[in-house]
Amino acid sequence: METRRSAPPTIHGLLSCLYPVESANALHSRIEKRLSTALECVKQRDESAMWRSSDIVLITYANSFSSHDTTPLETLKNLLLDWFPGLFKQVHLLPFYPYTSDDGFSVSDYRRVDAVHGDWSDIESLSDEVELVFDYVINHGSSAHARFQEFLEDRPPGNRFFKTAPAESDVSRVTRPRAAPLLQAYDTAKGTQHVWCTFSRDQVDWDFSNPDVLYEFIDVFIMYIERGATWLRIDAIAYLWKELGTSCVHLPQTHTVVKLLRAIAEKISPAIKLLTETNVPLAENLSYFGQGDEAHIVYNFSLPPLLTHALLTGDGNTLSTWCQQLPQLESGCTFLNFTASHDGIGLRPAEGILDDTQLSELVECIETFGGRLTHRTQADGSLSPYEANISLFDAFKGTVAGEDEWQVERFLSSQCVMMTLTGVPAVYYNSLFGAPNDQEGVKRTGRNRTINRRKWTLEELESRLKAPNSASKRVFDGMKSLIAARQSQPAFHPEGSQECMMLHPALFVLLRTAPTGRQALLCLSNLRHSEVSVSWASVPLESCGVRAVFTQGDVFLGSDTITFSPYAALWLDITP
Repeated sequence: METRRSAPPTIHGLLSCLYPVESANALHSRIEKRLSTALECVKQRDESAMWRSSDIVLITYANSFSSHDTTPLETLKNLLLDWFPGLFKQVHLLPFYPYTSDDGFSVSDYRRVDAVHGDWSDIESLSDEVELVFDYVINHGSSAHARFQEFLEDRPPGNRFFKTAPAESDVSRVTRPRAAPLLQAYDTAKGTQHVWCTFSRDQVDWDFSNPDVLYEFIDVFIMYIERGATWLRIDAIAYLWKELGTSCVHLPQTHTVVKLLRAIAEKISPAIKLLTETNVPLAENLSYFGQGDEAHIVYNFSLPPLLTHALLTGDGNTLSTWCQQLPQLESGCTFLNFTASHDGIGLRPAEGILDDTQLSELVECIETFGGRLTHRTQADGSLSPYEANISLFDAFKGTVAGEDEWQVERFLSSQCVMMTLTGVPAVYYNSLFGAPNDQEGVKRTGRNRTINRRKWTLEELESRLKAPNSASKRVFDGMKSLIAARQSQPAFHPEGSQECMMLHPALFVLLRTAPTGRQALLCLSNLRHSEVSVSWASVPLESCGVRAVFTQGDVFLGSDTITFSPYAALWLDITP
């Protein structure tokens, strides 16, 4: 894994990499003063282990679930305690602050809980039960934010808080995640100004070349830790620092800011973990580990498109080849493995892995099963698919051959494969009960991503889950069984080793070994909607004490062969 040269390890040294000496000195004094107050009030967490085999993250909005007599945050806490007790050790709360668009990612006030969700006491109560992951939306804010109103009125300090550029600027080299114009015209008290908007007109980009902007976000960062965050998910960090004439993505200054946040977090508590959100190809994504001085954990962004393609085609060769090439990460670093999220299935992380034919197969299936595509602008002005928007459950309605009766089994297979990989698994709330595409939601909002962001009342959920043999009940029961089984196996420690093997094109096979070596698991998953058999002779077994610790679907252990029903899985304890 390629790493960057480490910046000076001190907070002051890192600031000196970003700003002139006088500005760095002044900013350092402000940060140290703020840290001195934080150290007095932060709730200290268990620091005995960086990661645990039981770590599993639930990704949810604060208002994903509602009931008539409690706030959404209280409802979420009750669900964690009553419906799936002990299954999730961490909860990633998507932005719960006041906002104006993008379901929370256009923040208008970083310091308040949106009253429709509850208040800070609800957050604190939830943090008593699970580790909380807060979203730290650092690249951009809402055009309704108080600082942007100051910008429009040309009043300090907001009049220097946002990135602008002349309308005629050449931005052709800028890496774009969207197709909308990068520079958006706003009428201000000093005339028309063109504001840098990486994602949308309502999401205006902060100017971190101003030290006051960085301090404001450091203050928010510390406040989130004080309010109960154990993890900070740094949203859209790759685009943070902008310099015309460059790609404006992954710039050295951006990495320096991540190092700075890591240094500040370690001053407060070694238990704090940083998760960087960089929806880019693998090598670029891995760069956010730095030299062990940036993120603790990064998204395994290539997994969703590759795994989805494998299950739609029944061919696991590309998925297995990719897995074999994943690096063994340094101690303290790991992947966040996921298959679905509030966003769609990112296609950029499949670049260079899926060829044009495979990508077309994936995109055509997504569209056939009711999904939509979001595009981005290339350097030459052309559009290319950036993201496939679909509920993961409906992405598995069938295969490249069309719809079939194996949707539930195929979906659970995707979750089983994800659970076996080295790293921390993350489950999106709509994946817990096989939520379908929300086409009515897309019509209502006009946004593709709404397709997988449906919210639920407890009454709706109970109705779905009580229906005999319903798809939702089958998925929910399967997910609970799978999660409980994973948490009981030491070999699934996030820093354990993995070896991917190719025994059959339809099988995904992983050998997982605990860091201590005290357990080894051989995990086999059938990726096809047909029966698959392999001979015992092809299975790498060194112990006669083999025992099955988990099966999903029907697996027949014969004297000569192992036979898997469609989408079945088997975990074998082969500890010597």
